[in-house]
Amino acid sequence: MVKKSDLKKLNSIMQEGNEFKNLKEYNKAVEKYLEALRFVEEKVKETEEREDETANIKSQIDQIYSVKIIDIIDKAKNFIVNGDFDSAFNTFDEAARIADKIVDEDLRDYEVKDISYLINKARIEESLFQAVLMKNNQELDKAISMLYDTLNAAKDFYMEDLEDQMIKKIEDTINQTYSLKVSTLIENANQFKGNSKLDKAIEEFQNAVELVEKYFDSDLKDTDKQKLINSINQLYSEKINITIEDGKKLFEEKTFKDAAEKFEEAISISKKMYDTDYKNSEIQRINSIASGVLNPIYLEKIKPIFNKGKELIIKDNFEEDIVVVNDTLDYFDKSLELANKMADSIEKSEMISEITNSINKTCEIRIKFIKEKSIQKIGQRDYEKAINDLYAAISIAKRMSIAGEINEDLEDLKNTVNKVYLAQIEEVVKNGVKKLDNKEYSEAIKDFTRALEMTNKMYLTHEMEEEINRIKELVYQAELKELVDHGNLSEELQKYEKELEKLNKKMDYVTSIDDPNRRFQEMEQIKKSIDEVFHSKIKLLVEQGVQLADNKNFEDSFKNFEAAITINESIKSPEFKNRIAIKYEFKLKLIGKAKLEIEKRSYDIAIKDCNKAIELDNTYIDAYYYIGIANNEKEDYNTAIKYFKKSIDLKSNYAKSWNYMGFSYAKLGQFDKAIDSYKKAVGFEPIYALAHYNLANAYKLEKQLDNAIESYKKATEIEPNYALAWFFMGYAYLDKKEYLFALQNLEKAIDINPDLGIEIKLFIDDIKKSIEKLQKGLLEKFNNQ
Repeated sequence: MVKKSDLKKLNSIMQEGNEFKNLKEYNKAVEKYLEALRFVEEKVKETEEREDETANIKSQIDQIYSVKIIDIIDKAKNFIVNGDFDSAFNTFDEAARIADKIVDEDLRDYEVKDISYLINKARIEESLFQAVLMKNNQELDKAISMLYDTLNAAKDFYMEDLEDQMIKKIEDTINQTYSLKVSTLIENANQFKGNSKLDKAIEEFQNAVELVEKYFDSDLKDTDKQKLINSINQLYSEKINITIEDGKKLFEEKTFKDAAEKFEEAISISKKMYDTDYKNSEIQRINSIASGVLNPIYLEKIKPIFNKGKELIIKDNFEEDIVVVNDTLDYFDKSLELANKMADSIEKSEMISEITNSINKTCEIRIKFIKEKSIQKIGQRDYEKAINDLYAAISIAKRMSIAGEINEDLEDLKNTVNKVYLAQIEEVVKNGVKKLDNKEYSEAIKDFTRALEMTNKMYLTHEMEEEINRIKELVYQAELKELVDHGNLSEELQKYEKELEKLNKKMDYVTSIDDPNRRFQEMEQIKKSIDEVFHSKIKLLVEQGVQLADNKNFEDSFKNFEAAITINESIKSPEFKNRIAIKYEFKLKLIGKAKLEIEKRSYDIAIKDCNKAIELDNTYIDAYYYIGIANNEKEDYNTAIKYFKKSIDLKSNYAKSWNYMGFSYAKLGQFDKAIDSYKKAVGFEPIYALAHYNLANAYKLEKQLDNAIESYKKATEIEPNYALAWFFMGYAYLDKKEYLFALQNLEKAIDINPDLGIEIKLFIDDIKKSIEKLQKGLLEKFNNQ
């Protein structure tokens, strides 16, 4: 026990320490607590009591350090507010030194982590502060570069909160800096405008728009962009007015061709304007002026040319003569070219509609004629001539006055050509697949390469791209299988490692690029290239994993799959991440191994494999199912039922699980539940012979002999050579004392599987002989009555 006088002395020292703490004289407070600590070490003799007092005093010292750190951090924050970052960082260092003195590990780690966070945050604020100084000194390009670096650092720092106010503040500062550059361009543009250099003014305004596009989304961006668009459109409007006036003068001077060119130039200028109501009104104004001046002149030129084309297609069977068709379309095309030069009006729309209808009708008639010929040749398997005819039809379809993406005739012809090629390609691919299956890898690659070359003749469609990707994948598989088969995997993996080394060196160089936008783009491209190499490496590992598992080398196989999963986690690009079904292949091979382990009666190993498959995919039904099977074999029927239920929860109509769960219930003597489970199995899969057989056995054990016989019959209808079903159906008939049916079914079973009759064949023969004697005796009695 501590003496009262010592306790009084200790309390006095502690009280002095508390007073210094309240006065924020932390160093003196710590000195007093250290004095108290020395006093306890000297005066308190009992170990446990001394340790308690010591721990209490150390805790008090830690609290003082913690409070002192708070005060120091507040001081550092004031330095930051005043832009004195050097003093702020020195103050943070002081706080860190105090934090290192804290005895309690958790409190020390918390304080150190908090100070580190504040230092990193201050560095971002300092970087922003420096960038703003550059902006204010009109060093705008340097400011923008530094702001982007600051933004990237902030995004890394605030990764869990990309909406943080600091990020928004940096983005706003970037916008403001760009806005200063935009203001300079606007001043230049207005000077050019004042000197009537309209094209130069427009160019400067366009440069300003490009800068505004670099703004982050904000009201400032929307406002600046709209102002620039209005300014540009007004300048274009001034150019239009000058051009129209020139056109009017030329028309008055009866130089119609030059006048037409001026109005066309005015329309061309209007099309450069940004899409606004103002643009639309300008186009309407030009067309209104031009239509009355130009359209009558164009109509006079169009009519004789158009009529020549119409005269040619009056002839019978004109579609059979390609020269007539081409001449007709030439006349119509010239007419359409002139009509398109007319000013927008009802007259123009009607003229264009009449000409385009004539073009399309002419083409359709010719296409129909050629297509009928090509179909006949396809029927005769003369593919080459059929394709030539189809190409001729395509050349006509391209002359139709329809936008390419909605030209149904053209698309139909292209698809027909592709189908002809696909039929030929498929034959080559099938041969390649056969060779691939026979491990004739080099020959398979030759076939796939030839098929790939044939796709070059196809039209670029989604179907063609799918076919190319399919064949490329086959080529890759064949090359991969050949590499694995020849044992060249390590050499190939080394190539990928060297490629990754090159890309990482390139990344080191790219990080030194000054232009933030270019640096970002280059880094993203390299990251994508790295991911592409990872993707190829994964393919190689997975293919070898599959082959090793097929050769029963599961240990090395699974190492490959694990390595592939680890690499896949490193991939960032959505284009390459999770593109290869690593976990899918891995879980299949795990279950394949589990089946073999069950056959070898290594049930615990099989269960371990299944659990690994569940880690990969907790919805993988087969994994739960085979855990159930393994537990059935271990005679742990309750656990088996638990896992069969899990598989059924994932797929309620999974008949196999219902069947084997019925088996588990039967082994537990719960025949009512067994019967219900078997009924579910055959309900979901009516041709499941084993489930019908098991249901029959359960009925028999429950003495429901008619139901048992009915289920045995269903089993034998599905599998006529199901010997056990015939055998036990005979047994059921025997229980019913229907001896003739019993004998028939037993004999049927023994015919299928003689081993079943080894022990009972003699008894069956004796019964048959007895029946024969009985029949003979009864016959004599009947005849002698």
